[in-house]
Amino acid sequence: MAKKNDKEAQLTYAEKLVNSTNTWLGKHGKVLAIIVAVVVAVIVIASVVTVVVNSSNKKTYEKLDALTAQYSEFTVMDSDAEGYDSAKSTLVADAEALRAKGVKNYPGAKATMVLADLAYEDGDYVKAIELYDEVAEGQKKTFLREVALMSMAAALEENGDKNSARDIYNAFFDEYGLESFYSSRALFNAARLTEESDKALAISIYEQLVGEFGDYGSEYAKLAQSRIAQLN
Repeated sequence: MAKKNDKEAQLTYAEKLVNSTNTWLGKHGKVLAIIVAVVVAVIVIASVVTVVVNSSNKKTYEKLDALTAQYSEFTVMDSDAEGYDSAKSTLVADAEALRAKGVKNYPGAKATMVLADLAYEDGDYVKAIELYDEVAEGQKKTFLREVALMSMAAALEENGDKNSARDIYNAFFDEYGLESFYSSRALFNAARLTEESDKALAISIYEQLVGEFGDYGSEYAKLAQSRIAQLN
């Protein structure tokens, strides 16, 4: 008899719980439905945005690939060849369009490098320097910064500003040490541009270059050894 009463008590409690839940759902069901709908909508919107962004990025990189191929073809064209001017105009226009993405965007930075290289080849070193500097500042965590810094130093030297070029080469080595593909070149150029003002310091830099890179068969280390012999 006691067990029967226990079962009835449990059943009554379960019924109360069900009734309580039904009552709560009756009062708050619409609110709960709205919350669920909002959550579902947010998930759907997030998914759509992700798809759109990925699609946009894919198209941007496809344009970059096309621009890279375009630039490669242009660099081997003879300036007297038929269609050269037209090809250059199209290349510049396409690069400008991609550059609009901004230099913090990798494709935008690559497009800016194309424009900088074109300016360099045209002898417009001031414009080239400005563009290389933009890329160097916008791409501090990619290999493009290294390329841009080295190119900017070369443009500065071509423009007659050897001191600024030397400063960039020195700063480059200070920043990257032995880690960059361009480290030995930067150190060699820093020494080369120091020869006129301080021969002893130039020799010291050349000796550092030989010490750091001599064991790796670096061409710049070999050139440094040659310069040391000539300067002594």
